[in-house]
Amino acid sequence: MDEQNGGDDTRGWFVPPPSQPTDVDITYAGPLPSLRPPRRPVPPDVRVWPPPPPPEEDDEGYSTQPFPVIAAERRPLPRPAPPAVPSPPPATSPPPAAPEPPARARKPNRALRGAGAVLAVLLAVGIPSYVGYRAYLYGAGEPDIVHVVQPGATGEFRHVAWQASVALIPNPAGDAERPGRQWVKLTVTRTAQDAEGAIRHGAPAVELRDNAGRSWRTETLRDETPPDTTENRVGQPYRMELVAVVPTDVAETVEVHLRPSNYRSVPGQSVEDMLNESEQRNERDVDVLRFLR
Repeated sequence: MDEQNGGDDTRGWFVPPPSQPTDVDITYAGPLPSLRPPRRPVPPDVRVWPPPPPPEEDDEGYSTQPFPVIAAERRPLPRPAPPAVPSPPPATSPPPAAPEPPARARKPNRALRGAGAVLAVLLAVGIPSYVGYRAYLYGAGEPDIVHVVQPGATGEFRHVAWQASVALIPNPAGDAERPGRQWVKLTVTRTAQDAEGAIRHGAPAVELRDNAGRSWRTETLRDETPPDTTENRVGQPYRMELVAVVPTDVAETVEVHLRPSNYRSVPGQSVEDMLNESEQRNERDVDVLRFLR
């Protein structure tokens, strides 16, 4: 390498050797390359809407839709029918007007309609009330078997002794008495006569009735009957207190009507056995104790 550089060791590696001509111009004089990507040709504008008009020389079968063109079939149009000449209507006389009914003929119709409306109301209200009253008194359609109990006496039925009394009381709530109404208090006592009477544990149905057959419901205030049958002692009286509101004119004469329950609460007996036993006994719930005053 020293021989190629003429033995000059001080020349740098980037200095050309003396043998290389220095009068040659190595400068690039051509066009500089472009760094931008070549432009794509811009397509001409295309008319989108409105569509171009059809060609003048042949407009048949022209369509702007992309589906195939179907040429219209030319058919001769039917000739219009000549208008019909209306014939003159025949000369007829107008029908005679119906004579108006006399004023007296309308009154029976109105009376009949009014009577029919009243009868319909009476049937709609009276029949359900009558049927409901009979169902309330006779239950399943059988008449009640009334057992009359003299004043102050004891009524015995199915191994249980019953007593009842009625007393007039003021309004339990302390409010002013309303005219024509009277509060009454019922005291009912039940006593089991033997073991069978002790398991007759169901609560009775108690109501007040007057001589006209009207009835009033009662509400229980207190019941000393033990909730458990095993605690029901034979010969021990248990007291029940009930209240009711009745008209003032019958407050001194209303009577207690007590319907004992057929329910038997046997200790250790299942509900299914209890129902089977009740079906076998076939005890009807139609007996009523009437306590006279």
